[in-house]
Order: sequence, then structure tokens, then C-alpha cells
Amino acid sequence: MKKLWYSTHNGLKAPLIMYFVAIILLGIGNTFTSNNELVSLLLGICQYAGAVIKAFFPLFLVINVIGKRHEDSVPIIGGLISYFTIQIITMFFGNQTLPVYYYSFSPLGNFFGVTVNRYPYNMGIICSMMAIITVVLIYKMSRQRLNYGIMRFIDNDAWFLILTVLVSAALGFVTAYVYPFYVNILERAMNFLSDNSTNPACMFLYGITERVHEIVGLQDIIHRNFWFAGFGGSWMDATGNSYVGDVNIWTAQLAQGSLQPGVGKYITPYYIINMLYIPGLVIGIYTQYSNKLDRMRQLGLLIIVIITSMFSGTILPLQYYLFIISPALLFSNVVVSSLIYGLFSAIKVCIGYNFTGPLLYATPGTLPGLIEIFPRLGQNTIITLGVFGLLFFAIGLLEVWVYYRILALDFLEPDKKKQNRKDMIRAFGGIKNIRIVDGSPTSFSVTTYDNSLVNKEEILNLGASKVVETYFKYIVEFGPGSVSMYRQIKKELKAYKNIKKYIDQQA
Repeated sequence: MKKLWYSTHNGLKAPLIMYFVAIILLGIGNTFTSNNELVSLLLGICQYAGAVIKAFFPLFLVINVIGKRHEDSVPIIGGLISYFTIQIITMFFGNQTLPVYYYSFSPLGNFFGVTVNRYPYNMGIICSMMAIITVVLIYKMSRQRLNYGIMRFIDNDAWFLILTVLVSAALGFVTAYVYPFYVNILERAMNFLSDNSTNPACMFLYGITERVHEIVGLQDIIHRNFWFAGFGGSWMDATGNSYVGDVNIWTAQLAQGSLQPGVGKYITPYYIINMLYIPGLVIGIYTQYSNKLDRMRQLGLLIIVIITSMFSGTILPLQYYLFIISPALLFSNVVVSSLIYGLFSAIKVCIGYNFTGPLLYATPGTLPGLIEIFPRLGQNTIITLGVFGLLFFAIGLLEVWVYYRILALDFLEPDKKKQNRKDMIRAFGGIKNIRIVDGSPTSFSVTTYDNSLVNKEEILNLGASKVVETYFKYIVEFGPGSVSMYRQIKKELKAYKNIKKYIDQQA
């Protein structure tokens, strides 16, 4: 289980970097404007490229996670087959009368120039996860076939692809049947949250709903309904023009100079989350690198992430990263983010988002957006935003500190903490052979006196996904338990050195 988890972490790195690049491109396109035709074209290209990368993120996820796990092209082909098989089955056998935002308008609607007026369900990364799990399990099963039977004339690769199609088709049929029930539940939930949007508790529940859907890649369903449609409210101006959706209403009222209380409540938390809360979390994670050289290497990334968060928003990539290094941190992130919705609803502070483009281009709650509307904000609003922003910056730091300094557990095998520590020390040749140990959120490193005493095979058996031997040290990718293992070994090493020093002094 641990190796599967850690290999998934390695497979997520490249897609997350691509998603991060997409956010940067969207931020550039949304932040800057120009009257120069060429510059305006380049900014438009940035927006479009960012939107395309975001749209195809689930597919990138399938390719990279499977590719990292298997050094073979066949599983990657199987992953693509599984992904598109599930999509096609839901397209032809799913309910086509649901609201339009529950469908994915992909190239599957056009086969060789023949238009098919049917669309697959919008499943975010759920379809990707189904494809990845299907391929991992079936590929392993196909390699364990017996050497006899009437189907033995089919080689392992062909057998794997056949089973992948069959299982994926079955998953597609199940999804086609189950998805409308999810739609019914979500529609009822959104209607309830919309009707009770003045209640801070309901705004907290809205935050939970939005964050969970964001993690599985279905945030557009929530955003489209509350930002640009009726669940976000309605307003009619003095000339009789009607506007629906929180973002649309704020944009119209801002243009007409008639901002009303309560408008912008679905956007306000983004200013706190993007500009202060997430930077606090990121700085907290950065401080978990114990080695000064590692901190220097990560400093540039830290600055880029913070700047990107303030100018474009980095909620989703950070949530995926937290999911891998520590689901407990992800859980606390979801809860704290949702509390911000309830808090600002209770104190009745609302700051919206001036935007009229496609949803894929939207980057709410950024510094440029705040600067644009800053002259319209009252003094009390500015002070409140600053005070609570600093508070949640500190909470972000505290979350990480509490987890790594007090909890610091390997959530996959919490009961084996003591035994793993002893076995890991033994695999490095014993405590006497360890010179220096350092840690980071996803790996720890050990410098030894005698490298010949190190048993890399045993380290891998203890749950490490990879052991890299450099000129100076061994780098062990140990996933969520890395910081915990580093602190345990460091504690043992310190105790050993103190005892050795005492004995030497007595001698």
C-alpha cells in the first residue's frame, strides 16, 4: 500500500507542475492588458493555453501516474483506453437530459467529422482515478496468469488490454446509472445553500462543498451555478436589466457604482485564502526542510508559489500536494478554508470579483483584483480584511507546525512507528554508522560513515519508494512518514552521541 501511495506521489509531480504553469498563464492573461495588437494576442494565447492545460489535466494525470508506475508503454495505452471507454459509455448510455454543466464538452462529440449530439458526464478526475486503479490492478493480474487454459494463445499484453476494455465498460455502465443520483443530491444541496446563504453555518457548508468538488475536479459545477447562475442570487438595475449569479451581479453593480451589501460573498474568502492563508501554509511546509542547502534550493520555488498564489491563486495544486504528503493537512485545509466563508458571512464583509469572461479563465481573489476595487472599499472593510488575513496567515503556519512537530505520523502505518524506526536504523548499519540525518515533507536523507553497511534492499522493503545514493548521502523517498522518520532517527542519534560523549568523558 505504501509503495503504491508513494509511486502515485511521483506520478502526480509532472501534472501538478503543468497545472501550476496553467495557473501562471491564466494569471498573466488576466492581470495585464495592452492596446498593442501583438501583446494583446500573446496575452490571449496565455489565457487559452492555461485553460486548455486545466481542461486536459485529468488526462495528463492518467498518462503520468501510470507511466511512472510501469516502465512499459502497454499500461499507458491501457490507461488511455480505460479513460476514453468510461467516457464513451457514459456518453451513449448516460442520461442526456441533465443540466448542461453536468456534461463534458470534449472532442468525443465529433467522430471523424460526424457530429454526435451526445456528451460524456463531467467527472473531473474521478474518471482518471477509475482508469488508474483499473490499469494497476488488471496489469498486475495479467502478469500472474497460469501457463495453461483455453485462452493461453492470447499473450499477456493482449489479455491485459481486453480485460481493461471490459472492466472499464462495466465501470462506465455503473457510472451512467449512478451519476444522475449524484446530480439529484447536489441540486438539492445547492438549492438549500442558496436559499440560506445569509446563514454563516450554511456558508461554511458551501465552503466544504466547493472545496470537496474542487479536489475531485468538479468545481466548475459549483462555480457556474453560484457565480454565474441563479443559485448565486439575482438583481435588477434601475433600467430593468436582470443579472443572475454573484460574479455577474457584482460586476454589474460595480460598473453602475451601486454596490449593495451581501453581493460578493462567494468570492470574498478567496482574497484571504490566496493572498495570506496559502502563503502561510507554504511557508510552514518550507520550514520542514531541515537542511540549509535544501532550503536554499526550495527558496526560489517558495517565492514563485507565493507570488502565483497572490496573482493567480494556487488552491487546487496545493490541495493535491497536501493529499499526497498528508491527508490530515488537506482535511484541516478544507475545514479552515470553509470557516472563512462562515466567518465573513457572520461579520457581513463582502468583496466580489469583476469578471465577464469564460469560467475557465476566472482567477478570483487575487492582488490585482483587490487593487482594482480598493478605492471602492470602506475603511472598516480594509481593516477587517487585513486583520483576519494576518490571522489566517498565522493559522496556516500553525497547522503545519502542529502536524509535523506534534503529530508527525505516517498515516499509512501509524502502529509500526517504533518498529520501523529500529529497522530503518539497522538498515543503515546501526546508529553507530549514521553521521547526519536530514528531513523534508516527502523524503529524508542519511549520511553514513561506511556505505558498505547500508542495505538498500531492506530500506525499500520498509516502505521507501526510492533510495538514491549520492556522493555525500542517501536520499530516501518515504512519503508522508518522512518527517516522522527523520525526527525519530535524529532523536536516537542525539541520544547515542550524548551517551558516547558521557562515556568518553568518564574514560
